[in-house]
Amino acid sequence: MRPLHQSLSRELGKLMARLKLRRCQEIGDSPTVLGRVWIHGAGRVLVGHRVVLDGRLAPIELHAMSPQSVIILGDDAHIEGGASLEALSSISVGRGARLGPFSKVMDNQHHPLRGNRHERPPSVPLVIEEGVTVGSRAILLPGAQLQKGCTVAPGTVISRRIPAGVTVGGAPARVLRREVMG
Repeated sequence: MRPLHQSLSRELGKLMARLKLRRCQEIGDSPTVLGRVWIHGAGRVLVGHRVVLDGRLAPIELHAMSPQSVIILGDDAHIEGGASLEALSSISVGRGARLGPFSKVMDNQHHPLRGNRHERPPSVPLVIEEGVTVGSRAILLPGAQLQKGCTVAPGTVISRRIPAGVTVGGAPARVLRREVMG
């Protein structure tokens, strides 16, 4: 009797995940959704195969603001509780990337730091490539491009390109470690 119970439990889990992701335009095979996920906005959210959204600690926010906005979560991406992704243009999370708890990812600052604070600055697409790890409470700002396999330490703020295989941290962000290529 145990295998039937496990099979039913798995199928119920799959059904609940798809129900929680119903606002997404595309959903890959076998998504896992734990806890709460808030998907809103007029744009598109595309979820790859085997994506894990673990909102048990705190809800995850996926906000594609305008009709032109897109958030892409690549295959095997893992997003932890409290993470917030806000796209006015585009945010792309690559295969196997991990976003830590309470990380913030946004492609627009919503107002300039100087001058007319009522004007919205242009959005800059944000790219998180394959195998990137973003630590807890890290903030990725417009123009951030995290290349393959890099790591962002907890609490770090990034608004520029980070080379492949590098670990960055601190305020301001600096290279803490370079992966030896060989």
